[in-house]
Amino acid sequence: MNKLWYSWEEMRRDVNSLCREILLDKFDPDVIVGLSRGGLIPGVMMSHWMKKPFTPVKAALRDYPEWETYLPRKSDKQVLIVDDVCDSGETFNKISKYIIERANGVDVRYAVLYWNNECNFDPHYYVNEIAKDSTKTWIHFPWESWWNTPI
Repeated sequence: MNKLWYSWEEMRRDVNSLCREILLDKFDPDVIVGLSRGGLIPGVMMSHWMKKPFTPVKAALRDYPEWETYLPRKSDKQVLIVDDVCDSGETFNKISKYIIERANGVDVRYAVLYWNNECNFDPHYYVNEIAKDSTKTWIHFPWESWWNTPI
């Protein structure tokens, strides 16, 4: 297994890049939704950068599976959903289907720090692209536990 060590500085730079890309695209979300666990920190950072409210949502299918249904408020016409990595695409596909079926006319977009280009979901915004499956790469994000820090 290859390991990619992603630093706080790289993450800060990439969150800024995501925010600029979203603003240049003229997408102005009413709310930023951070998916637990990996989307919480970049989502909060984007919320501050873009001066938008933040909503955390439990949407984990892998490590500690827990699912919290999320629907935008009626006043939320544009929603940005943030995660650290779009790995298999299952989480985004599930939340996307749920929102589309129940919240008519909401423009929901997805932003990630890393997109696995071998998955079956294409996020609207991403900074880094990787073929995680064929390269057998695991990304270690800076907020993961201290034991993941290289010596």
